[in-house]
Amino acid sequence: MAEPSTTTASWAERMELLRDSAQERVLGTPMPPAAMDQLLADGTADALGRFEGSPVRYLDRWWRPSEAGWVALDDDASGQLDLHAERYRAATAHTNPQEAPRPQAADLSETPITRPEAGAA
Repeated sequence: MAEPSTTTASWAERMELLRDSAQERVLGTPMPPAAMDQLLADGTADALGRFEGSPVRYLDRWWRPSEAGWVALDDDASGQLDLHAERYRAATAHTNPQEAPRPQAADLSETPITRPEAGAA
């Protein structure tokens, strides 16, 4: 009877597996609200909008608030939300005065002054 072949993983492969395993554990654990607040304040995480319950993008995926804390969405849900977020940002860029670029003040120094004619109403 032949022995089953065993393959030995390289050190780099083992480290990558360990990294992936650790990331899965971290992403499977709700994040405390205070931690997400700090990430948002630092600019490390980005909220989709300025509304209650807005999803947040952090660690290349979207997170949503829950009773237990912030929960990471899976890859499929994050991908779908990426598409919706792009459309949402495009729509709000033109309607939200806080996010839309402010118009420049007109240079009135060369604008001719016209006076209404006498008797014109």
